[in-house]
Amino acid sequence: MKGSEIFARVLEDLDLYPIFGNPGTTELPALRNVKDYVLTLHDSISVGMADGLTQYTGKPKAVNLHTLPGLANSLAFIYTAKMNHTPMIITAGQQDMRHMVLEPLLYYNLEMVLGDSVKYRYELRTADDVQIALKRAKIIAQTPPMGPVFISIPMNIMDGDANYQDVKDYEFSNDLINIESIKIIAERLMSAKNPAVVFGYEIDMFNAFTEAEEFAEKLGCPVYGEPLSSRAVFNTSNKRYAGDLLPGSTLINLTLLNNDLVLFVGGDITLYPYLPSPVLPGKDLIFVGLNISPKLGEFYQMNPKQFLKEITKMISKKCDYSRPKDLTFATRVANERSSMGFNYVISQARKYFSNYTIVDESISASYTLRNIFGYGPRKYFTAKSGQLGWGLPAAAGIGIVNKNVLLVIGDGSFMYTLQTLWTIKKLRVPLKIIVLRNNAYNILRSFAKSYYPEIENAPYLSFQLNIEKIAGGFGIDSNVAGNDLKELEWLKEGEDPKILVVDVDRNVPKLFL
Repeated sequence: MKGSEIFARVLEDLDLYPIFGNPGTTELPALRNVKDYVLTLHDSISVGMADGLTQYTGKPKAVNLHTLPGLANSLAFIYTAKMNHTPMIITAGQQDMRHMVLEPLLYYNLEMVLGDSVKYRYELRTADDVQIALKRAKIIAQTPPMGPVFISIPMNIMDGDANYQDVKDYEFSNDLINIESIKIIAERLMSAKNPAVVFGYEIDMFNAFTEAEEFAEKLGCPVYGEPLSSRAVFNTSNKRYAGDLLPGSTLINLTLLNNDLVLFVGGDITLYPYLPSPVLPGKDLIFVGLNISPKLGEFYQMNPKQFLKEITKMISKKCDYSRPKDLTFATRVANERSSMGFNYVISQARKYFSNYTIVDESISASYTLRNIFGYGPRKYFTAKSGQLGWGLPAAAGIGIVNKNVLLVIGDGSFMYTLQTLWTIKKLRVPLKIIVLRNNAYNILRSFAKSYYPEIENAPYLSFQLNIEKIAGGFGIDSNVAGNDLKELEWLKEGEDPKILVVDVDRNVPKLFL
């Protein structure tokens, strides 16, 4: 068989379809027999769509990029996949090996470009490499800590001959536990005076919501979400849930001031911006998870679902925490109606989309969005890296298999990858999009307000965008919301993609200390 035939066959055998990409000349030799190819109008969008689909389904998907230009265009998305621990397979075409010594057009050392942003890098040498490299790539991508892998495909390899042997896909298990270590952790938890628990994104990744709630109920102590989690961390309607930790070290210290032991399960501490306070000094810190790499405390590598199952058998009630009711929330919502504040807008959106999967790139409204919509299994996704432009393609990727997806995105973020609208329209992905328009990078203006007030109103932090016309150019129906937000009902109707632009409060929020 030809290398190109083997390439297509292995994609199918390893359940890596669909493959996302934007091809160039160096990729065409590999694509001749590919069956399920999703075209995006920018290389980076293909990575974002594969990232979203892989995270949502838990099944690795593949990307095909255009050699150095495509790879370079996509580096931020590959970095985000690394930070999200997304086990995806990235491929790119490479120049014909027979004249690489002459450094022809489109040739470059692709493995060097990627550096440590992927777990595994390999450039095919012969057609016999194809099936071995792809299978190995999938195994490595799914081995903790999970993440993206890369294979470079020289053009001439696809015309080479090789013997094909059936590639058997496999069920991958990450059920790693250590009972003796769990006993030690349980003993320390029980001997602590006032413990607290912090859950992270791995609760959603490994579907450990039931186990997390059973553990929290038996222990009785407050449960927090890790700072800036990329996924849902706990059932927010549970009375033990005390909210998400904020990413500043000083704020974390104040929240956990009275706790002597803090157990992190499936999550880590993400900080931004820099604050001079050391993080949780003098505390007994224990981290348990598969993909995390904590810089503080002690780390036990275990599957969080299996860990919670076992430790729940070994503990008893330490306290009886119950989250206090927020009696001021309804007042804040009512007060913000005339100015279209985030609390009002997102509260209204929740009335229509409470059962939807939320993809969040609202940035300055993210904290409000998380609090109001809450968490649930496979119900919340965002970029762990802080990248702009990830949300639209990731939501489109999830929307391929899930008809109920709502993207909430800022107008500045929306512009980064708006070419995604073409793919959404072509595939008829029923994605619903709320664009929060404040005509500015308000997260930057907020940061400037706290640290560099002299540039809070700098002209390069503001802009005016006609989102409606942009959407129309791609054939996507759009609407602009009035103050009563009745257009949310229009947004939800039907199975066509739609965009609702909401002109929100333009005052600069105080989001940083």
